[in-house]
Order: sequence, then C-alpha cells, then structure tokens
Amino acid sequence: MQTQKRKIRIVLGVLALLIVGFGSAGLGGLSVVLYQVYYGDYTALEKSTIITKINQETSIFYLDEENTIGSLFESTHRRYSTIDEIPAHVQNAIIAAEDKNFYSHVGIDPVAIVKAVIEGVMRGGKFRRGGSTLTQQTVKNIVDDWEASFARKFREMIKALQLERMYEKKQILEFYLNQFHVAGNGNGVGIASTYYFDKEIRDLNLVEAAFIAGSVKGPGKYNPFIKFTRKQRERAIQFAFERKNYVLKRMYEENWISREEFETAINEPVPFKKGEFRTSEVALLNLVKKQLKKNEVLEALGLENDKDLNVAGLKVFTTIDKELQEAAQLATRKNLSRLETILSGYAPEPDDRYKTLRSLTVGEFYFGRVTAIRGDNPSNYELELSFGLPRGVVKNDSLVRYAKLLDLPVGHKDGYKHHLNTMLDNLRVGDVLYAEVRTFDDISQSANLELHKRPDISGGLIAIDKGEVRAVVSGFETLGFNRAIQAKRQPGSVFKTPTYLAALQLGWTILDRINNERRVFSYQGDFYYPRPDHSSPYKQTSMLWSGIMSENVASVYLAAHLLDKLSFGQFKQLLEEMSLSPKDAERARDYHYRIARTVGVQLNTHGIKKNQLTSAIEDMIPDLVFSGQNEVTNHLESIWWGDGYEDELQNLYEYDPKDYARSEIITRMNLIRNNIVRYRKLSELLNEDWAKIEKAVK
Repeated sequence: MQTQKRKIRIVLGVLALLIVGFGSAGLGGLSVVLYQVYYGDYTALEKSTIITKINQETSIFYLDEENTIGSLFESTHRRYSTIDEIPAHVQNAIIAAEDKNFYSHVGIDPVAIVKAVIEGVMRGGKFRRGGSTLTQQTVKNIVDDWEASFARKFREMIKALQLERMYEKKQILEFYLNQFHVAGNGNGVGIASTYYFDKEIRDLNLVEAAFIAGSVKGPGKYNPFIKFTRKQRERAIQFAFERKNYVLKRMYEENWISREEFETAINEPVPFKKGEFRTSEVALLNLVKKQLKKNEVLEALGLENDKDLNVAGLKVFTTIDKELQEAAQLATRKNLSRLETILSGYAPEPDDRYKTLRSLTVGEFYFGRVTAIRGDNPSNYELELSFGLPRGVVKNDSLVRYAKLLDLPVGHKDGYKHHLNTMLDNLRVGDVLYAEVRTFDDISQSANLELHKRPDISGGLIAIDKGEVRAVVSGFETLGFNRAIQAKRQPGSVFKTPTYLAALQLGWTILDRINNERRVFSYQGDFYYPRPDHSSPYKQTSMLWSGIMSENVASVYLAAHLLDKLSFGQFKQLLEEMSLSPKDAERARDYHYRIARTVGVQLNTHGIKKNQLTSAIEDMIPDLVFSGQNEVTNHLESIWWGDGYEDELQNLYEYDPKDYARSEIITRMNLIRNNIVRYRKLSELLNEDWAKIEKAVK
C-alpha cells in the first residue's frame, strides 16, 4: 500500500514539474516551438527527399508483365506502393496496431505521452510504452536519428508537427507503410506481403493484414521462417496467432471490422507461405542488367549512371516466358544430372556440401543426409533424407530410374537390379546424397524426392520463338558464368541445330543416310573444305548418328542437300511461301532480276546442268554397288561441277606450308581435281591426242 501511494505521489510530482516547467518557459518556449514548426528547416521532409530515402527498386518482369524475374536495388529491398494500391483493411490494421488516434492527433499525442510517463513511473522507471505516434515513427525512419535522448525526442516531435503541416494523413500513412522493417534487408508492406504470404498487397485478406500490422514491433519474434528447430517454429507460429488476434481486437473496438468478420478471423491460423526475395535467375537478371547499363539506354532513361537503375523505380518487361524458362531450367538440370550419372556412376556426395535448411522449394535440388534405408530387395527399397528441419523420402520408383541410368553404359545381365543392390549395399546412414524436390508439404515439412547426382559437367540453352528470346539457361546453376551467352563455341556447333531442324521439316528422317566423306563445296566463288574433328570409320551415317556424334562433314553435306527430298510440287510450294516464285504476269527477265536482288542467285543453265549431273550419278550408283565397284562408286559420289577449280588449284599450289600441313593441301588438291569440268577438258584433250595418233598411224 505504501509503495502504491509513493508511486502515485511521484506521478503527481512529475506532472506538477511538467506544468511548472511549461509555465516558467512561458511564451518564450512556446514561440521557439512555433517558429520551428512554421519556419524551421523542412529540407529533410520534402517529398523528393523522402522518396529518395525510401527509394524504389527497379523490377524486371517476365513476358506476362505480372511475374518478376528479380529486382535491382541498393542495400534495402523495397517495393514502393501508393496508398491507393493498399487495401483499406491493411491500412486500418496498421493504424489499429500502431496508432489508433492517428486521424485525430496533430503529429504528437499528448495523452499517449502522459500515459507513457505514468506507466514508466509506476514501473519504477522502466519506460516500456513509447508514446510515439505513427507520424513520429515515420519521421524517425526518414531522418534516421536513433539517439536515445530527450533532445532527440524533442527534435522528432518538432519534425512530426512539420510533417503534419506539409502532408495529408493518407500521404503520411503511405510513407510509413513503405518504411517499416520486415526481415533481412527488406522494408515496407509490399515486401511483407510477398515474404510472409507470397502475395501482392491487393490480395491480402484480413488475417494476413492483421498479422503484418502486428509484426511491425518485433518481426523476429513472429517469423517462423528464421527458426531452425521445429519447437522454435511452432512457438513463432503461436506468437503470430496471438499477435494477429490482438490487432483484430483493436480493429473491432474501433468498428473497422464487423463482429462476424472478427469472430471468423480470430480463429483462423496465420497462413504462412514464404515468398522469395532473391531471384533464382541470377544469370538471367545480370543479362538484363547488362543491357540496361548501356550508355544509349541510360541516356534514353535520363539516368546519370548505372547505379541509378537500382533506385529508379523502373518496370522492365522482357520477352522471357516464365513457364518456359522454369521448364527449360529444370530440364537442363535433370539431363545434366542424368548424363553425369551415366558417365561417372554412383558415389555419395562430399560431406561438406550438406547444409541444414528451414524449408524446401519444389523443383529445386538439395544435398540431404541419409537417415534411414528401408526395404530388403530392389522392389521395395526406399531412402529417407534429412535437410535439417525438412525431411524427404526417395521412393522405390526413383531408385529404379537411377539404377537404370547406371546400367546404360554397362548392360549387366541382371539389368538395373544389379546396380540397385550394389548401390544399397554400399550406402550408409549418414551419407550425403543429391535430390530434387518433387512435392513438398510446408506444414509437415515432408517431401517426395527424386535421386540425382550433382554434375561436374554443365551446359547452356537458348529458346527462341519468332526471333524473340523466350528462355536462357546459363548452366546447371544460375550463378556466375553464363554458358548460353558467354561460352565460346565453334560456329559449326551453332549451325548444326537449325540445319537438322530444317532437314526434318523438309522431308528428311532420322534414319536417312548422309555422306560422311570429305569433299569440296563451292559457294559464290569460295571453296569450303569441311574437316571432321574426330576420326569416324563410317563413310555414310544416319542423320540420327550424325547429330549425336556431331559429325562435321555429314552435317555440311546435309545443309547442302536440304531440298533433295522435295518433289517438284513441294519445291514450288516452298518457293511460293518464300515469295521466290514468279508472280502473275511477271516477265522472265524481271523475275531473274528480282531473285538476284533478293537472294543473290543468278538464274542460268548451270543449275540445270549440275542437277543433271547429280541425277546421272544417282542413276549409276545402284548398278555400281551391285557389281561391287565400290571405289568407283565413292569417286563418283564426290564429283562436283568444277566452276573456278583452276584458280583454286593454283591457290593451293601457292599455300604457305605454315598455314596447313602438306597432307591437308594434298587432300584438298585431290578433292578440287575431282570435277566434271576438268574431266571434260581431259576427255577433249584425250580425244585430240587420240585423233593425232590415229592420223599418224594411217
């Protein structure tokens, strides 16, 4: 009783001192306050300064213009949202949790301050109630003044009064809603909605809005995503539930929600669903950023340097298709893993790659530790893996698929069962394996897994649709070196893919045979001698084999004979599709001129003669094959027409031995000599010589 009376006397004494203090300061103190409010420095509170302080990041969007690839930002992750974009129940939840008198006070709340002082004194000098209004908290974030002193508090009150003079309540609320801390390096309600619920602000329901508002005071206490143990996670979820209900109660007391809404929401759990701040497409994001950093782009955007991109608040729309990008990335990773398994077989992953995790994402790959090996034969084996908090099961069908990959290069008499038994015999609890998450239950923290092997090999992919890039896969990982863009490769490797695609569209099949012997190709006066990059025992290969083995010579031959499978009608249709056929009432010379201008091809009788040569050789080949004259057959198949061969032969004689080996020059000479023009000249000379001999004999 005595203690209680003492506290009351202290409170009354403090109030008396306050009254005396203000009284003694008189008009002088009041005039100082008024001068600061009306004529003090407003620079820090100008809207341009505040927006720069809050700074809005630049967002990079997929083709659908809704989903983001990622963002460019400085030290803090933000998504600035105007007050019109924030639902009323989200605004009311924040006000109910932080400052229920927001719309009635002038920036400071004397009643709240007095209550804070009284409560602090009653607690023996422990001041837990801040007494700060939402406006004061906004000022604190803008000015970035965190000094723990009464002088700082006084400056904050002056700035709060100034802020109220300059802006309407809704604008102040907008500033605050884009400032409060969420988690890690994220600020604002836009980040909170994505982080806690994987939603846009406009989609937040009452329960989610109440939780976000309640979490502002201490986000770490209510955040289950940062907890490492199941017990800590459950406690955070319970704290979040209680805090959500506190805010709902405040909203109900202020008549901002109906009784029915209150009673429904009070029993609902907080539906946590973690969204991602960090993009999984780092290489793709860097590729877009590299394009934006070009001087001509920065100049067009009115930006002084590339750092301004991080705070410009731009919305950049790309041609990348989200579904196709994700499918391409997953397919690339799966197939690289399968190739690694086929090439190097089974082995546990290095132990130091295992890291404890709080959650898993479907479609991602993780290192897990074996905690159980179940089953006694290849038909019922299963594995259980731990990833820290989450756990997962590699079911029997996944193990069978993995074992079948192991059997591909071996072909054991017992098939995959041999490899599965061997693998399970050598596997131990505690080993680290690599697995893909096929399904994941966030509540039970359980996953269905597909067994893989972390590949040492890598690759890249670019998908193009009508000239627009739809997907770019940089490698197995989406970090660092971008193999799709930065990797150096031979031009031949690039041209093969469209060549084989065109062949399939033009009537070729994967089993059609292609000539794989060296030959010379003449094109517009230049001569091309494709060489193999590896030794091949086959003079002819199927199109399938040529593609798999990347046969250079066969691929060039295919490119030169793409139209061979077309009938005359199909060839005519192709010309019409490409606008290369004669137009109605078009004279022959006009048609020839147009084709020459369009594709650089001169129409003359040489093409007819070359085609006749090819047809004649094709007619002779069956008879030569059946008669066993293989050498003559091979020689005939490599004959070419011979335009300009004499000049090219002279060039070969003059080649510098430093450029090519002597054997290569001899090979080229033999190829260039094997032409119909030379043989006709030799035939004419032979006939002349024969005539001379015949005349001399007579």
